[in-house]
Amino acid sequence: MITAAEIQKKSERKYEEVLRDSLNGESCFPLEIRSNKVLSKDFIQMSREIAEVLGGSKDRKGFGYSVVSETIKTRQHGIQDIPKSIVYETLDDYLKFIKKEKEFHVMMENYTFIKSELPQLEPWLKENPKAIINNVNVWAGLVKVCQWFLLNFEPDKYYIRELPIAVHTKFIEENKGVLRVLLDELVPNLVNISENHFERRFCLKYDQPLVRLRSLDKACWIEGGYDDITVPIEQFMLTELKCLRVFIIENKMNFLSFPEVPHSLAIWGKGFAIESLKNIQWLKNKQIFYWSDLDVQGFQMLSQLRSYFPQTKSFLMDIKVLEMYKEFIVSGTVSKGNSLSHLSNEELEVFEHLFNNNFRLEQERIHQSLIIERLSLIFK
Repeated sequence: MITAAEIQKKSERKYEEVLRDSLNGESCFPLEIRSNKVLSKDFIQMSREIAEVLGGSKDRKGFGYSVVSETIKTRQHGIQDIPKSIVYETLDDYLKFIKKEKEFHVMMENYTFIKSELPQLEPWLKENPKAIINNVNVWAGLVKVCQWFLLNFEPDKYYIRELPIAVHTKFIEENKGVLRVLLDELVPNLVNISENHFERRFCLKYDQPLVRLRSLDKACWIEGGYDDITVPIEQFMLTELKCLRVFIIENKMNFLSFPEVPHSLAIWGKGFAIESLKNIQWLKNKQIFYWSDLDVQGFQMLSQLRSYFPQTKSFLMDIKVLEMYKEFIVSGTVSKGNSLSHLSNEELEVFEHLFNNNFRLEQERIHQSLIIERLSLIFK
């Protein structure tokens, strides 16, 4: 037989269904909660459970559920009147019992307000009552932001905090989660669906990752005579630099001390994700060399980079280097194994060796003389 505690839990689980029905102008009342448990074999326990259920009913408290009883003959306890089902006759009875009266009415007020200001959202609102409730204190601001995107949006013009919307300066940042959902619904034509980052998804300016690069040949110096500069990724993407090849080097000191190489640039890989490079079209026309620590993560990044630029070659990431510097091998960072489909057979052999033994050789351990020697073999 159902207990008072179970009535409370089952009633609360019905709440979202009640909300949706109310938003759709429908009613699920009278609302029944079945009492489908067998009686306790202990007579005292059974009597206590029945008393608790009846004690919490509308007959006793003036609101809440009504108890529909039936008379049955039991083997252990003889003839007994027991609750067959629990019924909420009205919405008010139900809301008062689960203590959601105020929340419900505020939700309905917000629903009416949002629908009047953004009628396009009505179908979404009806399916997402909890979202209305969870954002009860910010709907006025959310509506202003949505209306601006609908009526006044200009791509790539504003940072979030300079949007000409009458909300406080941190409002959008504090409410990105719900705004993303709302804007996806309202302005799908403005959405870059491949982006999860809020600003990129909705074509806003943002604090971009910075790319640091060095010219390894005076012939490739950046205009103005700079040989070591840091630029936003977007500027790097739009400006093709005059060089034949690019070295992407993960460690900062190795990047800074990398020798001169004709017609070449070096990019410091640490500080921005390899993924940031994938949209840089002009890199497709360059020779690319990638150099990182000899560890699992390094080969994962190599494989990822080669998926964007198939011409990428690894530099000083072979089994000979491991053997030469085996005294400096340390434990690596544990990583889940995955299929690296963009490695050569030789690279895959090194990767599996590192993965199986959890090895790591830092690229800082490699002498400058070996770097110069390998470069001389590549560029005779």
